[in-house]
Amino acid sequence: MTKKQKAILLMLLSTFSFSVMQLIVKLSSGSIPTMEQVFARNFVTMVYPVFAIIKTKTPAFGKKENWFALFLRAILGYIGVVGYFYATNHMNVADASLLHRSSPFFTILFAAIFLKDKLKKPHVAALLIAFIGTVLVINPSLDIEKAWPAIVGLISAITAGGAYVAISYLKGKESNNTIIFTFSLLSCVLSVIFGWRNFIMPSSSDWLMLAGIGITAAVGQITLTQAYKMTNPGEVSIINYLGIIFSAVFGIVFLDESIGTRSLIGMIMIFAAALLLYFDKNSSEAKSKQSGN
Repeated sequence: MTKKQKAILLMLLSTFSFSVMQLIVKLSSGSIPTMEQVFARNFVTMVYPVFAIIKTKTPAFGKKENWFALFLRAILGYIGVVGYFYATNHMNVADASLLHRSSPFFTILFAAIFLKDKLKKPHVAALLIAFIGTVLVINPSLDIEKAWPAIVGLISAITAGGAYVAISYLKGKESNNTIIFTFSLLSCVLSVIFGWRNFIMPSSSDWLMLAGIGITAAVGQITLTQAYKMTNPGEVSIINYLGIIFSAVFGIVFLDESIGTRSLIGMIMIFAAALLLYFDKNSSEAKSKQSGN
């Protein structure tokens, strides 16, 4: 098996694990507050980088000149996870997954604004297609109470997109373990600060749910990192969008949910936008290699 094939399998496992995590979040939403779910998701994820940091003697909090970028990545990532969990708990899991996975399009936009990355025509086309697809899923109405979970889901995608830009800025400056550790630690601290007033002592089954959230999130994070290390992220990133299909199937099978026509069209449009970016990226890299030869 080649490295690329292994990377694809790892990315599939990562996407599946995160989808299972989302399902557990939804199933436990009636008895476990969102902040406790978020704490569990990040506490278990923090274990792996802690051991790696101790083993490699990597600075846990990074270099002083990168503190602001690390903090920005952590706070934006935290808002993204909280928004994602909130949307999952208050709307169809497929729609929540779809909105959250629109984050790469915001990453492109923010990278063009803050990192001065070039915004090409395919990028603009993909952004417009994804925007229309997102609007179809949100289904704007004058009833803000009904639209609020979808708006929160969109905010989670926007902040996650900003977090990925911060990660891009930190690439080569800080280790993955430092970035994951600082994000997980801050997320745990903030979850305690904002959630202690509404803390509910978990039952035996709730503890299992919380463990499931943490373990599946950790597996998803670790396999994602390994997949990106084995090959160019652009070659496997498209697999992440299979999470929308996983979530839709889980919603239908385990939650008796259905997918509306607007959501289905929105899903197809965001898939199309993702494919457009995927093929454009691979085409650009192929041309770059040819010119280099």
